[in-house]
Amino acid sequence: MRVSPILLGVAAAVALAGVVHADQPAAIFGKWIEKFPDGNGMVTEFADASISSYPVDRDGRPLGAPTRMTVTYDDLGGPMIGVSFEGGGGAIVARKSQDAITLDLPGVGAHELAKVKP
Repeated sequence: MRVSPILLGVAAAVALAGVVHADQPAAIFGKWIEKFPDGNGMVTEFADASISSYPVDRDGRPLGAPTRMTVTYDDLGGPMIGVSFEGGGGAIVARKSQDAITLDLPGVGAHELAKVKP
């Protein structure tokens, strides 16, 4: 059976597109914020081996000390990144764009976060 060169080209393009769009954990490193209806928010910072978070007021001033957790990351393919917490548990981060992610914490729910601009 002979396979069409066009079909092979389409298959190769689809395979390469999957590789190009797969997110690496470093894609989420940095500060992200979830804004609450009252104007306050929660900042979450992803680093290479940890996540920290702290509440902020409507002007972005910290309202408490950061909580830090040691983590590891797994590229789950596509826009999905797995986060495993030291000692158990984890979360899934789905990149929606360069400036927006969904942080899904099992048992807690999904949180929409926006990239904090410098």
